[in-house]
Amino acid sequence: MSKAKITRRCAIACLLFVCLWPMSFAQTVVQRNRVMFYNCENLFDPSDNPAKNDDEFTPEGTRHWTYGRLKQKTTNLAKVIVAAGEGQPPMLVGLAEVENDSVLLRLTRWTPLREWEYSRVVTDCGDTRGINVALLYQPTDFRLLGWSAVRVALPEGARPTRDLLHAWGRVVGGDTLDVIVCHLPSRLGGVKRSNANRAAAHQAIRRLCDSLECVRRSPHVIVMGDMNDYPDTRLLRRNMNFGHGLTNLMMPLQKALKRNKLQYGSHKYGGEWGFLDQFWVNDGLMPSATRIPGAKSRLWVSDAGSFCLPFMLTDDATHIGHRPMRSYNGFQYEGGFSDHLPIRLDLNIEYE
Repeated sequence: MSKAKITRRCAIACLLFVCLWPMSFAQTVVQRNRVMFYNCENLFDPSDNPAKNDDEFTPEGTRHWTYGRLKQKTTNLAKVIVAAGEGQPPMLVGLAEVENDSVLLRLTRWTPLREWEYSRVVTDCGDTRGINVALLYQPTDFRLLGWSAVRVALPEGARPTRDLLHAWGRVVGGDTLDVIVCHLPSRLGGVKRSNANRAAAHQAIRRLCDSLECVRRSPHVIVMGDMNDYPDTRLLRRNMNFGHGLTNLMMPLQKALKRNKLQYGSHKYGGEWGFLDQFWVNDGLMPSATRIPGAKSRLWVSDAGSFCLPFMLTDDATHIGHRPMRSYNGFQYEGGFSDHLPIRLDLNIEYE
């Protein structure tokens, strides 16, 4: 072989080494992000809204709701959110029973949460009491691309209910995450009489998830909220599971409660704990999902459950054990947190 050919081959080899050398040191990183949902139970502004039935939560109302009590409430909620982050701010915090942006401003700017610089979006729906759903998010970890309020079309004659909040954003690694926050119609008037209202909300969620399958190449969807039904309820299972690729992460936990292998759910009624509050995720976020060829990262969820620390509970004088410490027990001011416990999961993002 001529000396020129040897020189040329050596030059090519050196060039390939220089180009490929950084790739040999590329590392896969997995970032864990806490996601939580919390029904705040009547996070009202004490100012009267003439267009809404919020008189109960004013200084002159039956609850004697004052700015001092609102300050205590937001401080308590912030304490729970900080604790649930376990050392770092939760990336996403879905909230229910929030009256308006004013109370969110107090929560995120006038409590210890101000250190975490949350951004926020909140619906403004037709609910007669004026309660809405909201989303707090860390803009460094969830770059909001857009959001919308989705109206739930209820049967004729039904009272208006809360809108769905759909927010979508870019997470580390470059993928898009769709988040749906909901607070479904209550059981007021009885479970059977109110089933049609919740069925309408199920349909609205399904339509929204189906539309995302059409516009996203590989959608990643988290539905979080107070479903006002338990995971094993036939109506909920039939409407949300069938043919739509959604998995209720609380179903195994509800079964564990019934076998007395789990101490707390997210809500206690009639002395029994259950998971009214739930996470549903699509197939693209299940741990078994693999990275799609060409995708920038892989996302999957883990460690779903309720979040509870002793300071969030009080003795249950009516039933055995403990119950969530509320703002009011009946009409007696208790100065607590909520009648619900928050739920949380970890969103894991693997990228290079």
